[in-house]
Amino acid sequence: MGDPACFGCGYGPQLRAHPHTGGRMNLIFLVRQLANVASTTTSHINDDRVFFGMQLARRLPGPASRLIGHTLGFVPGDAGQAASAWLLGRETKAKCLVSKSLTPSRLLGEIALNLGLIDEAEGIANSVPGAAALSSRIRWTKGQLDEAIDVLPHGARRTRLIDERLCLQPGWWPTVTSHITAGRVRAAKPDSTSSTVRRTDRPAALHVLTNSLPHTRSGYAYRSHAILTTLQEAGHRVAAATRPSYPVTIGRVSSGPVESVDGIDYMRQVPLRPLPTPSARLRDQADWLATQAQERGAQILHTTTHYVNGLATGAAAHAAGLPWVYEVRGVLEETWAAGGSTLAEREARRASQRFELMRAKEIEVATAADAVITLGETMRDHLVAGGVPSDKITLIPNSVSDAVVNADVTRAPAEVRASLGMSDEGVWVGTAASIVGYEGLDVLVDAVILARAQGVDLRLLIAGDGVALPELRERAKALGEHAVFTGRVSQTEAIERQLALDAIVVPRKNEPVCGLVTPIKPIEAMGLARPVVISDLPALRELVPDTAGLCVSPENPRQLADVLSQLACDDNARKRFGQNGREHVLGTRRWKDIGRRYGQVYSQLTGAEAGAK
Repeated sequence: MGDPACFGCGYGPQLRAHPHTGGRMNLIFLVRQLANVASTTTSHINDDRVFFGMQLARRLPGPASRLIGHTLGFVPGDAGQAASAWLLGRETKAKCLVSKSLTPSRLLGEIALNLGLIDEAEGIANSVPGAAALSSRIRWTKGQLDEAIDVLPHGARRTRLIDERLCLQPGWWPTVTSHITAGRVRAAKPDSTSSTVRRTDRPAALHVLTNSLPHTRSGYAYRSHAILTTLQEAGHRVAAATRPSYPVTIGRVSSGPVESVDGIDYMRQVPLRPLPTPSARLRDQADWLATQAQERGAQILHTTTHYVNGLATGAAAHAAGLPWVYEVRGVLEETWAAGGSTLAEREARRASQRFELMRAKEIEVATAADAVITLGETMRDHLVAGGVPSDKITLIPNSVSDAVVNADVTRAPAEVRASLGMSDEGVWVGTAASIVGYEGLDVLVDAVILARAQGVDLRLLIAGDGVALPELRERAKALGEHAVFTGRVSQTEAIERQLALDAIVVPRKNEPVCGLVTPIKPIEAMGLARPVVISDLPALRELVPDTAGLCVSPENPRQLADVLSQLACDDNARKRFGQNGREHVLGTRRWKDIGRRYGQVYSQLTGAEAGAK
C-alpha cells in the first residue's frame, strides 16, 4: 500500500516528448495502444459483458458516469434503480434497494458485490441461473481461490484463475529467454547471490514500477519520481519501466514508447494483444525487462511491492546477471484484508487461502532480492518476523520535497482559506488523502458532528477521492456547509488545502495494515507547520514526536472530538505543535538528504567505490 495519496510531494511534473518521438505523438505507438484496447475490450465482453459493462460505467469520467446513472433511473426494476443510485454515489439507497429486492438478477448481484454486500450477493448468485461467474467472483473476493475455480465450467475464465493461483504458489517464478551477460548465460530462476562486478562509477539503475507520472498522480507515483530525480541529481543514470499495457489499463494513452518527465525516462511496454494468462504476461515482461536492462547498460534493477513486480524483476535480473532491489512500500495481504466491509469479513479474509498465499509470496520475493528497502521500523520488523534477513533490509522513510519545505507556512489558516474562497470563521480540521475505509475518515466526520453538538465551531475539509467518498459525503450531510469535500486535487492544490487547516487529522482504523505501514500524510502535515492528530498505532507513533501532535485511540469519535475541541480552544498549542513538527521534518525528513541512502545501497550491491553524494 505505501501511502496511496501522497498529495504534497511537491512535484509539478513537466512531460516532454522523448527525442525518438520527434516532439509529437508517436502514431505507430498510438495504433499499438488502440489495438491493445480493442483486444482487451473484446476479451472482457466475451468473458462477461454484464460485469464489464458495469465496471466500465463506473470508471468513465464523472459526467459520463453520472449521465448513465440518471438514465438508468428511468429503467424500471430494482437492478436499474440500484445501478442508478450506485453510479450517482447514493450508496445507502443502492444498498437498501439490493437488500429489499424480490427480483434478483446477475446485475443486482454484481452491484451487491461491489457494495460489499457479500451475503446478499451470494443469495442472488444461488437463486439466479447461469451465475457461475458471479459465484466465482464472490469466492475469489472472500479469498477462497480453489472454490472460485471449482464453480466455473471449463473455459478461458477458469484457465486464467488457475494460472493466477499458480503464480502465487511457493517457488514459482517466470522463466525467461536466456540473455548472455559478461560472456556467459545465466539461468532464469533468481536467488539472492547474484554475482557482481566492481565498478567505480555511480551505478545505473532501471526501476520497474506499477504506474507513474504523468498518467497516475498518486503517492506511489510521486515517491517513485522523487527517488528517480534524487538519484539522477546525484549522478546516477536512471530510467523506469511501467507494467505491461500501462497506461492503456487506466484509460490513458502514452505519447510514445518512452515518455520523459522532468528528465526521467519512463518506458512503456504495450503489446498489440495482451497475453491471456498472468504467467505468460510475467514471462513476457521479464524477458522485455532483461532486454531493456542490457540495452540501457543498467547495473541494478529496482522494483516495488507487490509480488507481481518482484517476480518479473527478479527473473529479469537473474537472466541479465544483475543484482536487484525489492522496495516494500506496503503489506499487500493486509491491505486486501482491510477491504472487507465488516469485521467478520475482514477476519475471514485473514484466515483465507488467498491471504496465506500472498503473505508467503511477498516474503519469498523479498528474501530472493539482493537488497530490501522499506519505509519504517514496524514494516522492517514485520519482514524480519516473516523470515527476511535483517541485514538485507535498509530503512528509507517517506520524506518531503522542496515544495513542502518551501511552502509559505507563515500564513494563518484563515488567510489561506480566504484565498481559496472558503470561510475564515471557525476551526477547520481534516486531511488530504485517498478516501478508503481504513483511513477512518468516517470517525473524523462523527467527531466533528459531536464537537459541534457541544457548541464548538469545528468544521471539516477533506481533499481527495476514493471508493469511500460517496458514503462519506452521505455521512457528513448533517454538517451542511460546515463540511467541504474537494474531490481529486493536484499536488499544489492539496498543499494549499492542508495549509488552510488548523489541524490535520490522520484517524486510521485499528487494522493490521494501519499498524504496519507508515503513511506520508503526518510527515507532510508536520512539514507544513500544522499540528497533527493521529490514531495511536505503531506505524503512526514512530512518525510523530509528542512535541508535534497528539494521539487518540483509533475508532473512538468521542475521544477524537474532545481532543479536537481542546485544540480548537488553544491557539498557542496549535502553533507550538506546528512549529515543532516543522523543525523535526526539516531536520530529519528531506528528500535531498534521505535519497542518498539509495545510492549507498546500490554501491554496496555493485561494489562501486562511491554512492550518491
